[in-house]
Amino acid sequence: MVLNNERGLTLIEVLVAFVILTITLVTVMDSFALGSRQNAGTSRYNTALTFAQSKVEEIKYEPFNNVVDTALTDFSTESDYSQYDGFSYTITVVPNPSSPGDLNKTVTVTVFYSDGGVSKQFALTAEIAKR
Repeated sequence: MVLNNERGLTLIEVLVAFVILTITLVTVMDSFALGSRQNAGTSRYNTALTFAQSKVEEIKYEPFNNVVDTALTDFSTESDYSQYDGFSYTITVVPNPSSPGDLNKTVTVTVFYSDGGVSKQFALTAEIAKR
């Protein structure tokens, strides 16, 4: 009597399983890499937002007549931001034409930064009034 005792997997089955597993792992690892890149970009965007908000708050406490345009300035030259390299800003001040007697100014703080080799910017606009 001949017993046909075939247990185990053939070489082809093992190779097919290995290919499927490899494709799945590569896809999963790629999604982790993409998520990591997006997280880094979001972090730099949030830093730019925080810097812009900080500058607007500083401007609010300046005397009204001292609020003027500022040329491109690197954040790392300021003591509060010395550890942040690659972020710079400009401040644009425009008198509000709808305000009688130039009692209001529109201030725009634009923060420039690089994200993955691509130059980006974030602008925050605020209205300040003469006190």
